[in-house]
Amino acid sequence: MRRFFLLCLLGLLAVLSIPGLSSPALAADLAPLSAQDEAVVPGDPAWPLARNNFGPLRFTVALDAQAGPPGVEAAPSGPAGAFRIDFDLGQAVPGACACVGSSEHRNHYRSRGIEFAVRASRPLAGIIRITTSNTDNRKAQDRFFGAFHVGTQWKVLRLPFRSLAAESSWPAEAARLGLTPGDLVLRPDSMEDIRIGVDAGRTEPGQGTLWVGAVRFFR
Repeated sequence: MRRFFLLCLLGLLAVLSIPGLSSPALAADLAPLSAQDEAVVPGDPAWPLARNNFGPLRFTVALDAQAGPPGVEAAPSGPAGAFRIDFDLGQAVPGACACVGSSEHRNHYRSRGIEFAVRASRPLAGIIRITTSNTDNRKAQDRFFGAFHVGTQWKVLRLPFRSLAAESSWPAEAARLGLTPGDLVLRPDSMEDIRIGVDAGRTEPGQGTLWVGAVRFFR
């Protein structure tokens, strides 16, 4: 039995040494986790800048190249800095969000969660929303959220997807959008929409600024 095991081990080593069988996928699996993280570069067209000048919640999203969180260097593919959300909240607006985000369908199938840094000009309530779809039927979607407090100093939030809760108001919203609620499974490999910003239902009325930087999906 011992001899058989040694022969099998030698055969496996011989196969792995054949040129062309050392695939990039295998190398990626063996790479450090930090090398597999996927970062969002400020200026990425998939995360567009926005302007909303209507209703009791008005806000603009811009790139603030001088306001990146400390310790975060510029990425080779784009500028440093952070997203800047300037908002003017006339009154509490439940369900509304002065947010930066992406509505492009994305596949983050290896990711376990999302990490980002935030700070604000005044204390406020922050929110993250992620909408995912069933891979067999993209009209079957679910929305998940996480709430957090934002102060005037930078802090990093590391949120595993499993820590996000299903949004109770989503079924009615899905019906309005011509969608159907899914099976309450957050699927990183089928992300439809992601938003990070000010929770207008839990933030005191008035003006303010929220900075969001160093956004990345971790594995």
